Amino acid sequence: MTGIRIVIAEDEFFTREGIVGLLNREPDFQVIGEASSGEEAVTLAKQLKPDVLLLDIRMPPGIDGIEVIRRLRGDGYTLPIVALTNEKRLIRAVEQEGGNGFIPKNKHGMFIPSLRCVAQTGSNIFISPDISQRFRQLQERVKRAELTDLETSVWKLIAYKNEEIARRMHKAEGRIRNLVTELYFKLDIPKEGKLSQRVQAIELARLYGILEEPEEMTE
Repeated sequence: MTGIRIVIAEDEFFTREGIVGLLNREPDFQVIGEASSGEEAVTLAKQLKPDVLLLDIRMPPGIDGIEVIRRLRGDGYTLPIVALTNEKRLIRAVEQEGGNGFIPKNKHGMFIPSLRCVAQTGSNIFISPDISQRFRQLQERVKRAELTDLETSVWKLIAYKNEEIARRMHKAEGRIRNLVTELYFKLDIPKEGKLSQRVQAIELARLYGILEEPEEMTE
């Protein structure tokens, strides 16, 4: 076999077949394996040793794409792994577990150049420039903020009301209010604008990948 050898892991049949057709039309691409579950993705990646694993993150039932990356990296496999997802909040988890980037499912025009890039150079790629830039900026923002463990815990729960955060963290509600105020200050969340500081903090936590979301969001 010649060209860039790819294994695709995607549980939705028609989505998977569409991607296979797209890639196989390129003379320097060859899809050598198709997985419909996380467990199958791990097995095929180890057996076939592709140049790139294109991996859907949500593949119920069984293990998800994040766990696939974790297992492969834990077993010493260094093959490039590109996540396939529309969920912005998963970017951080993909990167932390050792993924090489992600492609939104609806950005079909980015598949070929992006996969070619990661296969040929081994570089990390985050294909949505807007998402990538905002995420990187947020990383720097959090680093500068030097949040304490307590403040980070509050940030994770910021979508809940202060009363509920206090209950979950076994702290006085007044203490939680002070921590929330300090969080706004450290993360430089402005009071002015269309969105409240609370909503801005929620959106930042979601982008950063740490938000615990209740069924009904706090306004």
